[in-house]
Amino acid sequence: MSSAGKIAEPVRCAEQSARGARLNYIIWNGGTEMKKKLALILALALAFSLAGCGQVRAGLLAGVTPSESGDAADAAAAAAEFTAKLFTGVYDGTDTLISPVSLLAALAMAETGAQGETLAQMEAVFGTDVQTLRASLAAYMSSLEGTAAKTANSVWFNDGGRFEPDADFLADCASFAGADIFAVPFGDGTLRELNAWVSTRTDGMIPAAVSELPEDTVMCLVNALCFDSAWEDKYERSDVCDGVFHAPGGDRTVEMLHSEEHSYLSGEGFTGFMKPYEGGRYAFAALLPDEGSSLDALAASLSGDMLSAVLANAEDTPVQTAMPSFTGRCDMRLDGVLRALGMTDAFDPDSADFTGMGRSDTGRLYINTVMHSTYIELDAHGTRAAAVSIVGGGDGADAPMETRSVILDRPYLYMIVDTEYGLPLFIGTVTGAQL
Repeated sequence: MSSAGKIAEPVRCAEQSARGARLNYIIWNGGTEMKKKLALILALALAFSLAGCGQVRAGLLAGVTPSESGDAADAAAAAAEFTAKLFTGVYDGTDTLISPVSLLAALAMAETGAQGETLAQMEAVFGTDVQTLRASLAAYMSSLEGTAAKTANSVWFNDGGRFEPDADFLADCASFAGADIFAVPFGDGTLRELNAWVSTRTDGMIPAAVSELPEDTVMCLVNALCFDSAWEDKYERSDVCDGVFHAPGGDRTVEMLHSEEHSYLSGEGFTGFMKPYEGGRYAFAALLPDEGSSLDALAASLSGDMLSAVLANAEDTPVQTAMPSFTGRCDMRLDGVLRALGMTDAFDPDSADFTGMGRSDTGRLYINTVMHSTYIELDAHGTRAAAVSIVGGGDGADAPMETRSVILDRPYLYMIVDTEYGLPLFIGTVTGAQL
């Protein structure tokens, strides 16, 4: 263990925050030849805040309001196993960060237009039928209002006449996802508008998500999920000091944040803790592999039941913690792992069935690629005075409470968790590469 784990006294830290942002966009392309298929490109990223978009053509679906008839708990249950399977599939031993909730939201819009075997495979991968997923996601997204997590969706389609979107598809996206609808002639102007929407929704963190719109582009679906919150218990300046992180490539000197928490996590091969964010609904959860075990083994062991059990069975006991401040960006393609999970037809130009999205004489829709880009910043700034005194006295009738210790000075797994539903909004790893 690093000496950074030594703590003179419990501490709190000023203006420590974790901020994550993500953007999702889907591009549907129409070929100029009959044999050429319509392509769907799904890209996902992270964003910090969600400001309003001034150019939304809301009048296209006047009177359509987001649905709130589902059960948010159903969304959490479906997302738990999907989270574990997806993360196990994408983890490659390096710093990794994904937001399964955002991915589910984006893919749910695409699923709305899927039919036949394409739809059946997507339902199997997501662990629920499309109606339940849409309704529960709508309820969950509604539950985020007024919290540190925010989400936004939009649908862009080319009104040049080559592709005619299905009116019911657009209405469904507006209803369950609250999606804004844009009908625009695709070109350089559209590219600027789309990137302006992205920049606004990401508070400038992603100023230009799309560098070009291919000539045959007919539709673009966009989703953004954001998280921005301070810690419930702030750090003092004295809680922040240099420490050593034992990365696979060699030791690194890093800024370590020290605190005493009261939510201890444990399981086969790991220990951890949760640190609540302001308001208490969200928490940072860290899982540290035991000495002699590895992050690879922990990632391979993930399951929905395991994650749910670990979060639900947190032990209320003092735990001395230390973790590095860090900033991370992760870009990846997810079509391979989604194929491996069983969602194969959606990516096959000869088998994909997205006829529920609309009609075109130039070919059929299929998913060409799934891109996922994430960003997270976890740091400590500022000063705030505080003192913690613990005076204990007893007559020997009760055994003294054991103080645990979890020092994140080697590769570990972390999550930003919605504690109300036991749902990881983000899940990632720190191996030291970006410290």
